[in-house]
Amino acid sequence: MKMKSLATVLLVMGMVLSLADFSQAQMAGLPVMDTAASREQGSLEVTPGIMIGNDMNYYGIRTTVTALDEMRVFLDLGQVDVNNADANLGLQGGVLYSLPANDVVDLGLRGTCYYVNTDLLNLYGSNFMLVFSDETLLENLYCYGGAGLDFSRKSTDVYGGKHNHHGEINPALSLGLSYKFSDTFSLFTEVDYVDGMYIGCGLSIR
Repeated sequence: MKMKSLATVLLVMGMVLSLADFSQAQMAGLPVMDTAASREQGSLEVTPGIMIGNDMNYYGIRTTVTALDEMRVFLDLGQVDVNNADANLGLQGGVLYSLPANDVVDLGLRGTCYYVNTDLLNLYGSNFMLVFSDETLLENLYCYGGAGLDFSRKSTDVYGGKHNHHGEINPALSLGLSYKFSDTFSLFTEVDYVDGMYIGCGLSIR
């Protein structure tokens, strides 16, 4: 039996994190919005969703294909809004690999690459996380999240038409909830940290 008490503790932590102030986020796609358990090979999933930060918002849709029972690949396409003024296409692609089943929580490895180029910001990077998920004490309500590192390179416009270039390495943290309405629909909401706090939500359609 899995340690559902652990998931309950993490759920409380997530509620506390959700009260934190936002600062500049730096993502060009949707956050985790997935559980770590393996799926049936060949399954297809579509997840429209949003990511909201203080200086950057993302509105997009994710397509996920399960290439192997333990591995699925995904692609995010959407619009990035910077400072509520500049908008452009944001791209993110990645892989989630489910580790062998155990008696504690479902675990997986997740890696992504992302890119966006707007009038104000040119951003590209990647992040790598160890992710987990487990059903909570409430049936069909899952807690999920992950921890890892984000590597980014960005160029921003500054006064006088000059550009500021710099690279960063930041912790990448995620904690969220997923409610499974049926075998077809699941609702996600989560709080994340990558160079600042942001929140995301989405609806998964299988």
